[in-house]
Amino acid sequence: MKTSARLIVTALAIAAASVACNQPPAVNPWIDDVISEEAHTTPSRNGFLAAGREPVVRKRAVPESELGLANGAVPHYPLWWEDPFMDKGDMDGRFAWTWQDYLHMPYGLGRFILNTCAVPVSVVVHPPGMPMVSDGVVGKNHDAKPGNAPNPTATPADFGYAAQAQPAAGT
Repeated sequence: MKTSARLIVTALAIAAASVACNQPPAVNPWIDDVISEEAHTTPSRNGFLAAGREPVVRKRAVPESELGLANGAVPHYPLWWEDPFMDKGDMDGRFAWTWQDYLHMPYGLGRFILNTCAVPVSVVVHPPGMPMVSDGVVGKNHDAKPGNAPNPTATPADFGYAAQAQPAAGT
């Protein structure tokens, strides 16, 4: 048997073995088999629900405090190879391969090669080490803008924690 014939037989055997593994524990990428939210439960939760009692709302004896929402901006360096397909996904709420994934395979490779060849242009627009900020929301186009972290000198008081009284020295 020639070397090329052995190579073909080996390749066919590997291809047949990889196709034959479509039973668990193998992963089927075309079916969304993620456990649904309704299936997440514990015995203690089931016990509380079986009791059929109305939940009790307790009031604390301490004064209410107000906590401001922290800025959700995310500081980072330039993302020259950012891809909107990776940011947004196919937005159908399923964890399975769809036609958009097959479209992205050649598109993503072409975009990566183009961005790699055009790095000098990208470096001029956003040089290395330039501070940038994104809003940190997943599921939309990339929105990076030049800027700094929201508040690099933030203290615990900026996040709603009251200033703690420091004990006097020597006591």
